[in-house]
Amino acid sequence: MAPPSASHRVVCLGVPGVSQLGCEETNARDVFHLFTGALGPTGTVATCLVGEDATKKAVNSAFDAASRESTPFFVVYFSGRATDKGLHVADGWIGAEALARHFERVPAPSVLFVLDLVVGAVSDDDVVPKWVEAVAQARKGLRVAAARATRIGVGTEGEGRARFTGALLEALQTSDGDLEFQGAQYISDMRALDQSQAILQRRWHATHVPVRMGPFGDFPLARCQGAAGVGKGSILGVAAGTRLSATVRYSIEGRAHVPTTLHYALEDTSHEVLGEGDVVVIPDGDVHVGRQRIRLPSRVLAHHTVWGPTLDLGERVHVRWRVSMRDARGRTLDRKVFGHEYAALPKSSRRSRG
Repeated sequence: MAPPSASHRVVCLGVPGVSQLGCEETNARDVFHLFTGALGPTGTVATCLVGEDATKKAVNSAFDAASRESTPFFVVYFSGRATDKGLHVADGWIGAEALARHFERVPAPSVLFVLDLVVGAVSDDDVVPKWVEAVAQARKGLRVAAARATRIGVGTEGEGRARFTGALLEALQTSDGDLEFQGAQYISDMRALDQSQAILQRRWHATHVPVRMGPFGDFPLARCQGAAGVGKGSILGVAAGTRLSATVRYSIEGRAHVPTTLHYALEDTSHEVLGEGDVVVIPDGDVHVGRQRIRLPSRVLAHHTVWGPTLDLGERVHVRWRVSMRDARGRTLDRKVFGHEYAALPKSSRRSRG
């Protein structure tokens, strides 16, 4: 049973098919994690079914559970194949008529149906099958956001998601809030779609933008990180390692499934940045304690016009690792500076003396 305070029920489905792009399950899991993490509405009740677990029986049971609970908002996310038959699942199809009946039975006044499709329809001119549009028109309060991954593309900077889903998740993590909900600023369905479309066009010059059907604009999706920070992070310690590396120990609280950037830079005593980089950490729970190795190429010191020759002469070079933890809006959660000195060139890249 859903807790009395629950406002959202969410069902995420990711089902690879014959024409799979290899991102369907990752898409669904990542959307599920957003809604069940620190940015999701309080008390969200969510189900995630991927691969072989997304059977007709399991999917129908998830819809049946949603029809028994009275929550104001219901979200269905699907990544996979949708044709005139309906949605492709692990052991067949959930037919269009059955889906229409499920949506009719759900008591939530506001329903959002998000599709990131490998195959949208028989005709390549259509993004979604005709039944999707018919359901959107017939069911009051239903809105649809849909894209075809085979048009927009897959791959979000190595994260393995379809571009539409990746852009949507990024929008929900970085956009300004436009709805007051649960005493905080939230990002609406319309704001999220507007921002994800802008990301698709800016980053990949996408021309096949996602389609929308229904009354967008009043559906809260995720807590905005712009108005106020979410959770906290702490750099517990920095220890120099072999070659030009260090190990950072950290703690993150109240940021479950929210990407957190660990930025590191190696500086000399004059604050010149010799090299820097980023590592993204995604906490797997409300309290996440871990360690991360950071590393720069040895040439950062070996090829430096001042410090390389200094080390060649056997003199010591004093440097500092500056480490900060940041949220998606660039807000600093914590920072630490750790001093170190080298008496010789790091072994992995001695300068040629030939």
